[in-house]
Amino acid sequence: MVKVISFFMSLIISFCSLFGIQIDPIAFELNADKLDKKISTSQENRIVNGLNTGAHIIVNQAGETILNKTYGKDGANGEALKSDAMYRIASMTKPVTAFALLIEYDRGNIDIYADVADYLPRFKDMQVKVLDKNDNVTGTVKAKNPIKVYQLVSHTSGVGDVPYTGENSTAFTVQSAMEYLATQPLDFEPGTQQHYSTGAFDVAAAIIENTSGLEFSEYLKVNIFDKLGMKDTTFEPTDEQWARFVKMHGAAKNEATGKYEAFDTPTAEGCVFAAFPPTYHAAGAGLASTAEDYLKFAQMLLNKGKAEDGTVVMSEKSVELMMTPVIDRKIMSGSQRWGLGVRVITNNFDTLPKGSFGWSGAYGSHFWIDPTNKIVAIYMKNSAFDGGSGSDTGKEFEKDVLTLLDKYLEDFASVAETYFSEKIAEDIAIALENNPKLAQAFEDFSSKLAMGDLNEQ
Repeated sequence: MVKVISFFMSLIISFCSLFGIQIDPIAFELNADKLDKKISTSQENRIVNGLNTGAHIIVNQAGETILNKTYGKDGANGEALKSDAMYRIASMTKPVTAFALLIEYDRGNIDIYADVADYLPRFKDMQVKVLDKNDNVTGTVKAKNPIKVYQLVSHTSGVGDVPYTGENSTAFTVQSAMEYLATQPLDFEPGTQQHYSTGAFDVAAAIIENTSGLEFSEYLKVNIFDKLGMKDTTFEPTDEQWARFVKMHGAAKNEATGKYEAFDTPTAEGCVFAAFPPTYHAAGAGLASTAEDYLKFAQMLLNKGKAEDGTVVMSEKSVELMMTPVIDRKIMSGSQRWGLGVRVITNNFDTLPKGSFGWSGAYGSHFWIDPTNKIVAIYMKNSAFDGGSGSDTGKEFEKDVLTLLDKYLEDFASVAETYFSEKIAEDIAIALENNPKLAQAFEDFSSKLAMGDLNEQ
C-alpha cells in the first residue's frame, strides 16, 4: 500500500513540477501505539523463531520519542537486554568518518574536490589493476585519473581494504593502514565505478589527522562525541564498557524440528571489529556505541548539523552535501545512490521516501533519517549473519515504520483529492493546451512511466 501511494504521489508531484505548480512536501504522523505493536510483533517473531536474540530500537519524529524499547536477551541464554548495552556498529562508523571529513571541509582545512595526493603524496601516480575476463589480476597500469578526496567516502576511489590479520596487525594504526593502501594497486580507475570499500575511509581519516594535528579517535571525541554527549561511542572501550557489550550470536536450523535456534558465537578478544587490534581505529568499521548514543548523532544530522542544545557541530550546507548523491546514475542505478558516507534514496519506489538517508553495519545495526517526515530510526543488534544494507531485519524495520505512517494508510481517493484538486487539473489542462511541446513531453513521460523506463523522477 505504501509503495502504491508513494508511486502516485511521486507521479503527481512530478507532473506538478513539470507544469510549474508548487506542492509542499507533506509529513505524515506516526502513531506510537500502533508502532509499538507492529515492532513488538516483528521482533518477538524473530526471537521465537531463533533468528535474533535481542535488539534495541528507537524511533523519533520531530524530536519526540515515538518508540524506545529493548527486545529479547543479551545473547542466546543471557539476561534481558538492557538499554545501555554496547554494540559493535561496524560500518555505521562510516557516516561518522564522512562527517568528520566534512567538518575539516567546513573549516577550510580540506577541499573534498582536491586530489588525495595533495594531502597524502604517497597516493600520487597510483597503479590500477588489469583484470582478465575472469576478473583475475594480470598486471597493473598507471591510473589515468587522480583520486579525489570525496571519492574516499563515496566508494568510488578504487582503494581496496586492509587485511583483517597479518604479522604486523598489532602495529596497525590509521596511518599505517594508509601507508599499506598507498602501496596497493587500485581496484579500478577512480571515479569510473563504485565498489564498497572500508579501507578508503582509513585514508580519509589519515587526511583528517594530517590537517587537524589530532589522532583520529581524539578528533572524533573533541569535535563530535563530546559536543553531542556521546559518552559510549569509542574505538577502545573501557573495562566498564566491555562489560556491557552484547554477545554476538548465530543461528542454525535444527533438522529434527525444522526450526532455527540461536547460539552465541565467539569474537576476537579485545577486538571491536573482526580481528582488528584495538590500536587500529578503523575509520570504516571500528566503533562501538549504544542505541542512545547513535541517536544523538543521527538526530543532529536531521537537525542539519545542530546538537540538541543548539550547538552547531557542522554547517547546514555541509550536512546537505553529505546527504546528496555524488554518483552518476550510469555508475549506480536503482532507487539508491551513495552520498558521502551514506546511502541516499533517490526516488519514491523504495521502502523509504525519497531523500531519506542512512547506513548499516555488518553485525546487523541499521539507521536511517527521513527529512520529509522528520523521522530518525535506530536499530541495534549484533549477529554473525543478516548484516549490512540487505539485512532482513533492516528491511523489515523500515517497512514496519513506514507502513505505520497514519496518512499513508488513508484511502487513496482522499490523497488524490488533496493533490489532484480541480485547480491543479485545470492548470495542467491549460498548460498542455497552450504548449504543444509540453504536451508531447507529457505524453512521452507517461509512456516511459507505463513501460517502466524511468528509474528516477
